Amino acid sequence: MFMVSTALVSASAGVFEVRAQDAGTSPTTNAPRAISIPAQPLDAALRAFTRQTGWQVGYAAALVSGRTSAAVAGETDPLVALRALTAGAGIEIRVTGARTASLVAEGTIDEAAAAGTTVLEEITVSSSGGGVKLGTESAADTGTSTLSEGQITARAEGSDANGILRNLPNVQYQNDIDDDAGATDQTVIDLKPREVSISGARVYENNFILEGMEINTVTGSQERYGDEVLADRTITPPNADRVYGLHSQTVFVPAEFLTEATVIDSNASAKYGNFQGGVVSYKLEEAEKEKWKGHVSTDYTTSDWTSYNLGTKDGLNPKDVARNEYIKRRQAISVGGPLSDNLSVRLQYSRQDAVTDKDKAYRYTETDRIEQDSLNQFYRGQLKAETDLGDFTLEGAFTAYDQVWEHALWRNFRLNTETRSLASKLQHDYEFEDLDLGGVAISNLKLESKLTYGTSDTLNDMNANVAHAYMQAFRRSAANGGGLWESTELSDWCRTDTTVSQTICYDGATGDKQQGQDQFGWNEELTGDIWSGSFLIGTEFKHTKGHRRRPEDAIYYTAYTSLGQVPTSVTGFVCNTTEECSTEQFASSKGIDKAFDITAQVNTFATYAELEQDWDWFEIRAGARLTYDDYMENLDIAPRAVATWKPIEDLALTLGANRYYNAQSLAFAIRDQQPRRQNYIRVRSGATVGSTWSPAAITGNYTNSASDLETPYTDEVSISLSGVEPLFDGEWRLRFLDRQSKSQFASEAVGQSRFLTNNGSGAYQSFTAEYSRNLELQSAWGLDEALFNASITWSRNEVSNNSYFETDLEDEYVWYKNKSYTLAGFSVVTGNMDIPLRAQTGLSTKWLDNRLTLDLNSNYNFGYTGVKNTDQNPIVIDGLSHEIYEDFDFDPTLTVDLAASYKVYEEEDRGMTVNLKVNNLFNEIGNATASANNPWVIGRTLWVGASAKF
Repeated sequence: MFMVSTALVSASAGVFEVRAQDAGTSPTTNAPRAISIPAQPLDAALRAFTRQTGWQVGYAAALVSGRTSAAVAGETDPLVALRALTAGAGIEIRVTGARTASLVAEGTIDEAAAAGTTVLEEITVSSSGGGVKLGTESAADTGTSTLSEGQITARAEGSDANGILRNLPNVQYQNDIDDDAGATDQTVIDLKPREVSISGARVYENNFILEGMEINTVTGSQERYGDEVLADRTITPPNADRVYGLHSQTVFVPAEFLTEATVIDSNASAKYGNFQGGVVSYKLEEAEKEKWKGHVSTDYTTSDWTSYNLGTKDGLNPKDVARNEYIKRRQAISVGGPLSDNLSVRLQYSRQDAVTDKDKAYRYTETDRIEQDSLNQFYRGQLKAETDLGDFTLEGAFTAYDQVWEHALWRNFRLNTETRSLASKLQHDYEFEDLDLGGVAISNLKLESKLTYGTSDTLNDMNANVAHAYMQAFRRSAANGGGLWESTELSDWCRTDTTVSQTICYDGATGDKQQGQDQFGWNEELTGDIWSGSFLIGTEFKHTKGHRRRPEDAIYYTAYTSLGQVPTSVTGFVCNTTEECSTEQFASSKGIDKAFDITAQVNTFATYAELEQDWDWFEIRAGARLTYDDYMENLDIAPRAVATWKPIEDLALTLGANRYYNAQSLAFAIRDQQPRRQNYIRVRSGATVGSTWSPAAITGNYTNSASDLETPYTDEVSISLSGVEPLFDGEWRLRFLDRQSKSQFASEAVGQSRFLTNNGSGAYQSFTAEYSRNLELQSAWGLDEALFNASITWSRNEVSNNSYFETDLEDEYVWYKNKSYTLAGFSVVTGNMDIPLRAQTGLSTKWLDNRLTLDLNSNYNFGYTGVKNTDQNPIVIDGLSHEIYEDFDFDPTLTVDLAASYKVYEEEDRGMTVNLKVNNLFNEIGNATASANNPWVIGRTLWVGASAKF
């Protein structure tokens, strides 16, 4: 189908009767409006132009450098004003859309026309926002924010691109009710992206897009029960039913290569589907067309530069737990350039690694310390070709992630959580000449055709699939002869701990596990300008195959009977079996986790259409997205409509009503019929150990089916008032958002089985006020530029407590205001990751002829009343133990991040910069508390590094 579409594009020039558009003519009418721009540096004048008109103007930075604009004042057409601004500067205007244009050097258009080709220069799109642009050229995009420039640097956490989403309106990432927020040996080396909630949805209900490629885990990142934390609190091995290291994203995007991040939290276009939260689109550096360029960077941090705070409720460290020491490093290189006149390339690689260590349990003699590390690697290649048949892009991004954990209470239980993910595409972009179909003029007509392939696997790679709980020593009872019995078989690696009554040494591991997906996609999207606006038509097909498997049976011999536990008359066991039996001890119980290989697949078809019309005072965008998949067999219709009234210049009132569907159904399908652990026991007869194992209980399989149900969806109503304030020409936006989540997946337990239902629900409301401004200065006090943005957000979130992945047949229970909740269900009911009122500011500045850059970003949580564990003794309700929770007053919290860089050398395209980054400048730890096992909460962190461009 991709080849057919390309062939149709190639033939279209000879099929349609076309009408060439003059380069100096606007494709749609733009009514005259009041424009006032004084004479000033041309770059600053163009920024003012984009603010006052809503146009987007692209240009090469060198083209406008050192040039001065003419003055423009009065009622005039935007295109006429743009021509006046650039008059005498040796610049020509190429109109590319209804309100978009690019600037090129004088004569470029004529030369290109004479040669029969189109020359597109590398362009820089001017932004009217202070590092955070509110909306787009479309008035309907009131729920869109775009981050660029210094705010990407200021907000980033390490190499994590998701860190820049912090503090944006309707983005939640904090958990004030966490009572185990202390650092662990794994959290200090965890390099996976931050998980975020957008507009009240769960962290796995967003749509992340990298360069037009969806990078979402459709096989599910949540598990039925248990904790993702790998800890050494007890001898219990990691949950055998769980795949550790799952994440809602397949590819982990590094911040070093970001040029732009766009977040859509409401009023999403019909082109976007597969989410109930929000859409996050990452744009990376493009292939270089003019000459070879590149840059490298390196950064470093250590626990010695980190502020640790005792975060327990009483501020004490009762178990005398040491701080987690660590080292983190990151490096990145990006290079690109032309391979020929029409072929260019971009190659990128980044890596971030971390290492820490911890004590090994006393009973193991082979080592006293354990080293654990993690490594996050990102590879990307982009190849662009400009041909007479359109532009072709071949691109791929690959993540290789490893994080090692070793159990301190076991001899050699080692788990590496590995992620291997690829996202790739072949894209064809073709721009038609203007059409006149039956008297209807269509301009700026573009067809985007795309083939995508993605694959992702998360593996739990362990060093063994057989585990043992050997008895090393046992203090006999008087009836059994008294004294201390010690094994001679384990003495070379396991020693007796005389401070306890028995010493058990654990050896081995509980086997590998794996979960992943393969996805093929095809997409066609046609856009253009028609009548007084634009249109959009698209279609998608995706084939997804998911899997979840344990390649081999995993056996855990959970208890051994030793000579120390039997009368002294038994001087040695007689083994009638070779399975875990010796003269000193034998396995008396074991659990078997059976091998399994579950696969499921789904074909998804979607089509969407949208029409946007702008009559100067009124604008409307209406469309719909239709989706069908052959697993749940539902036809889902998601209408989208946004209307904007513009009573006066620089003021707009926008109303939106939208529906969003999220059908990540394979998360349940690949968990269906996963076997539960089967336990067995055996006994001795005198000194003789038999070979017969008796089942301790029949547990069967898990039941997880999502077919024959409705697709979960969210209905949204939004109101927005936006404009440009007259005093400083800053953008502002006021928004109210109401979302109602319906037919959400929930579970119903029947005996030892659970069944999926549509009984879950949710609600989210928010009010936000935002402001963004680019301060254009004339080197006042050495300050060359300042980009400022601020926002304040009020929100509330409610989620039903019977969500499928947030309950358990054997869960902990909470008692609050005379009502029983499961702990996981209670977390979402009371607002986990939902701070009611918070404010944010961002300031990006350049000083000393742009040599010094200082970027600040702050977040302030206002105080509020929430709910927290009282730490009182649990009470028993209906035979179940309940923790007691009560209302709690949370304190206000202020966090500030600082990023600074200084150019120590710069000449043309070459330069050297030193960098400094301080996260949590004032060492604030917030309201979350730590446990006695993990009492240390990390506050301020410091990164230092350097970068070079060439």
